[in-house]
Amino acid sequence: MIQILSCLYNMIGGEKMLKGIDISRYQAGINIEALEIDFVIVKATEGVGYSDSNYIEYLEQAINSNKKIGLYHYARPDLGNTAEDEATWFVSKANSYIKRAILVLDWEVDVSNINWAYNFLKTVYEKTGVRPIIYMSVYPADNYDWSRVVNGDFGLWIASYGANTGAPGTPPTNKYWPFYILWQYTSKGYLNGYSGNLDLDYFYGTKEVWNKYANPNQEEIVPEPTPTPESYYEVGDVVSFDYLYRNSYAQGRVSSLIHSGTITRVITGRPAPYLINNGTGWLSNDLILSSIVNDFTIGTKVKTIKQGNASSDGSSNRAKKGIEGTITRIIPDAKYPYLVSSSVPLGWYQKDALEKL
Repeated sequence: MIQILSCLYNMIGGEKMLKGIDISRYQAGINIEALEIDFVIVKATEGVGYSDSNYIEYLEQAINSNKKIGLYHYARPDLGNTAEDEATWFVSKANSYIKRAILVLDWEVDVSNINWAYNFLKTVYEKTGVRPIIYMSVYPADNYDWSRVVNGDFGLWIASYGANTGAPGTPPTNKYWPFYILWQYTSKGYLNGYSGNLDLDYFYGTKEVWNKYANPNQEEIVPEPTPTPESYYEVGDVVSFDYLYRNSYAQGRVSSLIHSGTITRVITGRPAPYLINNGTGWLSNDLILSSIVNDFTIGTKVKTIKQGNASSDGSSNRAKKGIEGTITRIIPDAKYPYLVSSSVPLGWYQKDALEKL
């Protein structure tokens, strides 16, 4: 495919190119539809077992605004994972977007392990029929022998920032590939519509060339149902957290004055589906630190049938049994998680010390 696309590249003389970004969960809240770009490459997975919490949301935003998409996997050979296992994990999460997205191996750890990288690329190709490309900086691209990867027809996305001012500098050269497909030219880019720094990229080709990398045989794409974030918790579950989102689309993550609450609404399929305390904020699965499932909730009227403690960690005086009150606070990880109050706090209690009224 590199040989075929090299002809296309030469035909356009490097003059036609697309502008885009690559992002991960660290850009949560970004409005892709509002950005004047041609493509978005999104982190999907890392190692084995980790998937980025925002990748589906980003991809759907890009598709809805007619932007080209790519998916990348952050390799972790340093953890002892095999290339085949990581490739299988990546494909399992990329599956709904294969033949629509360019597939990428992000090569930043143990960069001299060329055989591992080749085996990953080869496995993804065998499973999907799409040849992924490999991302790396100039140093490993020039200082290790990539002949096996080049001969396997796997393309290159190169990172070279120069002074890293946000603007493109002198395009880099590389030793082994006849040309590179993408150039990531800064990590401090700025685009109208987003206040933070961004990785900015050029793709050397037209949208038709992009499509060829994503779907080399130009097979008819039969869209699979778009996967939606799974909801693991239900209304009434008590959860702990450090941060909340302002809305169910996981936009505007903010710290919270409280660090536990009751789920009072669930919107299945949203990135942050759980509403806390009827309006305190919204949570995604990855922001939930712990939970007490289907338990007493704030506002439940109870009678204490065993002694409690004046402190949630059990370090203070005993709290009385045989009194009635309302649960006014819950700390899921505490030794005594439930605060029972009437007009004043009465004490902290364990679950088996409470009886619903």
